[in-house]
Amino acid sequence: MKTPLFQIQDFVNVFQKDKVLTHQQMLQAVGCSSMTAWRLLHQHGYFTSYNDNARHYTIEGIPKFDEHGLWSCQGKRFSKWGALTDTIVALVENSAAGMTAQEVEQLLHVKNVKPTLTRLIQQQRVTRQRIDGRFIYFPLAKTRQQKQQKQRGQQQRQARAERTLPPLEHIIALLVEVIERPKNTLKQWSRRLKQRGIPLGTPDIQTVLDHYEIDRKKGLLQS
Repeated sequence: MKTPLFQIQDFVNVFQKDKVLTHQQMLQAVGCSSMTAWRLLHQHGYFTSYNDNARHYTIEGIPKFDEHGLWSCQGKRFSKWGALTDTIVALVENSAAGMTAQEVEQLLHVKNVKPTLTRLIQQQRVTRQRIDGRFIYFPLAKTRQQKQQKQRGQQQRQARAERTLPPLEHIIALLVEVIERPKNTLKQWSRRLKQRGIPLGTPDIQTVLDHYEIDRKKGLLQS
């Protein structure tokens, strides 16, 4: 039987040296055709970068994935789950308390994942819930979803308890806004107050509402 001109070890040697390569760099380094490269890559196992338009490749055995299943080399980022969409789904499913879009972006070091998250919701691969004015993304599995939602609630309550109340004059100005415009959102109250030189962000407003037991859905004051 004729020995193949190019073998898996040729690829292993190249990637052990350079770690990460584009398709063209890979072909030039090994000297084989594109068809041979794909055959050997599939035979050995490989990963494409989830950033930089998936232009970069590495092979199994090279990445040292962290506890989140992520690995970075030369600014190129890889995931043991492969594509960006699959990676986001896996991160949400494995998270302790669901994830915000900002948390996903910070972990993956990518910008603007909201369109991707929207597509994943449309594809019924994740779900979301608005908590304290922010969308939190959760897995579809009900048991896992409920566990994460409970943990997120505990985190939110702890965060609120650790926040200090704004100055009294700012609280009074906010309460006046709440009474006069009860249907406004937190962002709208914040915007109006900032126009008057009162720098209250939505977390500050939520802290005041929680402290005085003001529920926007049920009415102003709760016993």
